[in-house]
Amino acid sequence: MYPGGPIRRREKVVGTSDPKQKTENQRKVLERLRESSFAPAAVVGAFASFADTVLGAKSESAKKTPQNASLVQMDFSEQKRDALPLHLDLEYAQTLVLGDVSTEQRFRRSISAVAIGSADQINVLGDGEVRAFDAKGIFVRSWKAPEGALCMAIGGDERVYLGVAGQVEIYSTGGIRKGGFAAGESGKSASITAIKISGSEILVADASARCIRRYTETGKLIGEIGTQNKTRGFMLPNRSLDMDVDGKGTVRATDSGRHRVSSWILDGTPAGYFGKFGLRNPEDFVGCCNPVNIAVAPDGKIITAEKVIARVKVFDAGGKLLALIGPEHFDPQCIHLHLAVDSKGRIVVADPIRLAVKVFSIKTQPGGLAQT
Repeated sequence: MYPGGPIRRREKVVGTSDPKQKTENQRKVLERLRESSFAPAAVVGAFASFADTVLGAKSESAKKTPQNASLVQMDFSEQKRDALPLHLDLEYAQTLVLGDVSTEQRFRRSISAVAIGSADQINVLGDGEVRAFDAKGIFVRSWKAPEGALCMAIGGDERVYLGVAGQVEIYSTGGIRKGGFAAGESGKSASITAIKISGSEILVADASARCIRRYTETGKLIGEIGTQNKTRGFMLPNRSLDMDVDGKGTVRATDSGRHRVSSWILDGTPAGYFGKFGLRNPEDFVGCCNPVNIAVAPDGKIITAEKVIARVKVFDAGGKLLALIGPEHFDPQCIHLHLAVDSKGRIVVADPIRLAVKVFSIKTQPGGLAQT
């Protein structure tokens, strides 16, 4: 039985040779699925979104794969549920919560980004502010963020880079504006969904253009990442692109429409990928568009977050699944779980529905936790 209750009935599309009638029939089935008691609601919403994407596509020559199969053909039987393996190489435990409802620094309206500063200081963008907490979760300071800021990064120079509509704003860690520049194409502002710093370069994810752009601090465009493929960009049904960069300059990005993590050299050269659509194996990505968020640990581990089943996974650099932080830790309605990793490898996860930031540490042995 599927968690939350049985599937009451199996919908079937009435056969027809008329493409318009077939599409209408599929839409009717989709609406009935949306209104049914099939649970959990988060799973229905994600697959409904996926079906909308498929039905809206005009190409009829696509191959019949799990990614573009009709919603009604998917098997939600017990055999297809994600089954955890008996053993994974690593196990994580929750060791800290920031912004808890019992504290004065609790978040009341929003959380949209997390970033790690010096001495593993945890910076959270939420409620229209940037709030800083030390590595033990003790509140340090806060300052007003520019209106509409949605993402954040902190550079080695301790400057804070914030993504606003079509604009990168640069601040000191104390909230003093230091500069900024416009991002995007001529006549079309960027939809900035992620910012990362690599040496002297500022990497800006533009979801509307489906690419990552490289800028100098003065805003000079010096290159693009993600456009060197057949589709000339990432596939983003969820209209969001997240990415991170490791110490060697390898960029890891969420190519969510392809259900994969793709890797790129800074000059835009593709450097491989891992991941595929799947309902059964825990290393696979479900839904219409996963993973939705990503971070890279100092030792090269790749951390991903998903919607549909709100969970976090840890992979090695080659795509082997090492650990899974399950959905019991997060709100099932999350469409993003914002990620960061500190110098000790602790994973920081911001849940924008429960308005809490959780920190997870590696267990060194059964019953013991890695030093935090």
